[in-house]
Amino acid sequence: MNDNDSSLARLAHRLDLVAIASGHLLIWMLLPMVLALSWEVAARYLFNAPTIWAYDMTFMLYGSFFMLGCAYTLQRKAHVRTDSFYQDWSPRRQAITDLVCYVLMFLPVVCVFMVWGWGYFWKAFQTNETFVSSSWQPVTWPFKLSMPLAGALLLIQGVSESLKCAYAVRHGQWPDPVQAPEVSV
Repeated sequence: MNDNDSSLARLAHRLDLVAIASGHLLIWMLLPMVLALSWEVAARYLFNAPTIWAYDMTFMLYGSFFMLGCAYTLQRKAHVRTDSFYQDWSPRRQAITDLVCYVLMFLPVVCVFMVWGWGYFWKAFQTNETFVSSSWQPVTWPFKLSMPLAGALLLIQGVSESLKCAYAVRHGQWPDPVQAPEVSV
């Protein structure tokens, strides 16, 4: 393996660290959601005093977690995949297929999602938009900020996956995966 080839794998591993770090941060962000939901259940059923904010808080947080966790899920190879044929292919053929899909479909769609998500966020931020369906009426921009952030994280991880594919096309094997440190909660 020449130096350029090993630099592909090293750069991919460095980019993987962004998804790993965001995933580990996201784990800790689950705590406010669980606490808000627990508070709502206790207030509603034990004290007959439901809150006006807990449902909206959990709705916004869960939606944000779902989007922001996509890059970590991609890095861990945990997205749903139909492997009927793929699993029997050589690493080189898998990499060519993946690279074509990343370049022609994944990366352009993620860029569009990031740009449109930024537009939704920016409009909400400038107008101080609120959720009118809620009596609490929280501002929407923190929730909408998760769209361009998720797009940016997916773009970074998509580039990392593309670099791994380029490595596998050249060498006929996948680079060694970066090992994520365990998170103890």
